[in-house]
Amino acid sequence: MTGEDFQKRLDAAFIHEGHDYGRVRSIFEAEDIFSNTALKFSGHMALSNGFKACFLEAVELLNTHCRPLVNAPLSAFYVLFLPRIASAFHTLCAAERAALRGYPRPAFTTLRNVFDDCVLTAAALQKITDFYKIEGIDPTNTDKTTDLVAIKKARKQNEFDVRKLMTGSDSGLGTDITDVLAKIDALYDFEVHGSRLSLTRAEDYMKGEGPLPVLPAFTERDFAWFMNRYNEVAWSLHRLVPAMQPPDAPMPTDWADRWTLVDESFDICARSLTEQLGKKFGDAYADFMKVKFPFTAKSTFPL
Repeated sequence: MTGEDFQKRLDAAFIHEGHDYGRVRSIFEAEDIFSNTALKFSGHMALSNGFKACFLEAVELLNTHCRPLVNAPLSAFYVLFLPRIASAFHTLCAAERAALRGYPRPAFTTLRNVFDDCVLTAAALQKITDFYKIEGIDPTNTDKTTDLVAIKKARKQNEFDVRKLMTGSDSGLGTDITDVLAKIDALYDFEVHGSRLSLTRAEDYMKGEGPLPVLPAFTERDFAWFMNRYNEVAWSLHRLVPAMQPPDAPMPTDWADRWTLVDESFDICARSLTEQLGKKFGDAYADFMKVKFPFTAKSTFPL
């Protein structure tokens, strides 16, 4: 069977209302309706786009402004740090695109990984751990064989130790903060393991009161829920961005001012959850950021 024959068989089997794969058009139409509604949350989009613009400008300035000013060699950790935050940025963009097209709860699952990576990275910048330990690697090991089981075990143990110090029982944070962080973590677990939050979409169907939901359908609650968690994770990444700056080659002042503007805006959004809605999450998360991500526009790479 040729490739052309393979495709023709499928094309012919799924003609609906005169269109190849006509039923699939309903997905695209539902996604467009969802996206048009979601984009009306202009305040959220302004903050998200400001964060992304600030990150992209930092990368541009790193290449055009900072690098020519660097005289002393940077540590090996620097080249391990930059790809980590670039990957986190890439994943956040992907999550937001999925949410805007109608899939906020599946998109939510990817936020968990980004947040965990940002916590580990922040810990490494503060010498609570290091970038080798994050990967489960012992740089002093001269054995040419690779024990993947041992690496995985070391990586998991390091993550467990770091989480206790950054978000858990040994963090020095008050229980008002650690309890909120634990609740956020539990929400991630509910969705990551078994899609338990997504399954609530079928509640009416399971009661015999509605059809089985398949297509994207906008609800303000679900999208706001994603936006709040997205802002929390994006803020954690935003606080790591100044560490792109080599010690002897800081970004220009106008970029630093824009970084501070975005940082203050994340703080306002987080605390508004407490001020306007009475939810403890807002103030607790903002306080957590100030203590465990203590970076400012003037922070440079510390290792």
